[in-house]
Amino acid sequence: MKYIVVVLDGASDYPIEALGGKTPLEVAETPFMDSLAARGILGRVKTVPPGFTPSSDVANLSLFGYEPQKYYTGRGPLEAANLGVKLGKADLAFRCNLITESEGKILDYSAGHISDREAKILMEYLNRSLGSKNVEFYHGTSYRNLMVYRAPRNLELDKLKYFPPHDIIGKDVKKHLPRGRNSDVLIDLIRRSQVLLAEHEINKVRIDLGENPANMIWLWGVGGKPSMPSFKEEFGLEGAVISAVDLIKGIGKIIGFKAIKVEGATGYYDTNYQGKAQAALDALREVDFVFIHIEATDEAGHNQDLRMKIICLERIDKLVIGTLVENLQGDNFRILITPDHPTPISKRTHTDEPVPFLIYGAGIEGQDFSGYSEVEAQSSSLYFNTGSDLLKFFLK
Repeated sequence: MKYIVVVLDGASDYPIEALGGKTPLEVAETPFMDSLAARGILGRVKTVPPGFTPSSDVANLSLFGYEPQKYYTGRGPLEAANLGVKLGKADLAFRCNLITESEGKILDYSAGHISDREAKILMEYLNRSLGSKNVEFYHGTSYRNLMVYRAPRNLELDKLKYFPPHDIIGKDVKKHLPRGRNSDVLIDLIRRSQVLLAEHEINKVRIDLGENPANMIWLWGVGGKPSMPSFKEEFGLEGAVISAVDLIKGIGKIIGFKAIKVEGATGYYDTNYQGKAQAALDALREVDFVFIHIEATDEAGHNQDLRMKIICLERIDKLVIGTLVENLQGDNFRILITPDHPTPISKRTHTDEPVPFLIYGAGIEGQDFSGYSEVEAQSSSLYFNTGSDLLKFFLK
């Protein structure tokens, strides 16, 4: 049996007045997913446990089959795992965004979705200029980068209050800097990054071109080295992960998955959708479980870009789901399609409501749902209180 999980990051939404009270999933033309819904089953799953922030790290860890209450230590160390950055017991890894600050406010959490080439140059520059025996900067993908603080845990930097930058767009920087004992250690790095980045030629060129400069770092998502059993130990399967996001690939690597690089996978609207599907088909010749993660719908939610959220759903349906089902013939596969969390257009950030899932394939008796959407899933009695329970149900 072959198993495929497709995560539509942030795809779930609220009813939108401009869409006649419907959600993007309801109005998008998704014939492949709707066909699977008619022949499969729908339900809902709560991927974010009580007390946890509705973040992609927590939600996806849950969908991989691992309870965040047991295994989650923070976002940074998961991304460090993908970058091959080794962490000691006393080390802490931080997500380090390249952002755009303007007039004391956060203008853009992604510095205009800065290119990999530019981000790499800037992160290497910061490491030379701000790095030390305790502080190391690493380039990840685009604006998503990493800082490691190698210091005694008695600083308790993992106990501070942090604010994800995509949650505070347009808000004052001062009011949302890290808070708590020893926070001045990190605030100093953030402030010094402003001076250094403002002087860099890349940002001068970006301003001249009318693009948002990467003129500040933003530190959040801190955590220490995680420890998790392998997926093979937990579920008896070898797996592969396909994503443009370091976080998702990092989880995969920690649990023993092969992380597959797809040319043109950007983590944005222009990602190589079909390339991800083809990579999954190729991987299934060697492994029995593939986890495909697509970030584009989440980015559209953060950007309040309703048009692109719908377009990206349609691209996913045609180029990812369509490619998979047209090439996976017979009765030897099962597919699970689900968001990790909602990223409603109106909120511009993640929320923790249950999300709709769809399962189709071997051993599944269809229940004649009219399509794949939040409303249709709510009519189903199938509900899971954790993502890990959903994955166990999907496999068994």
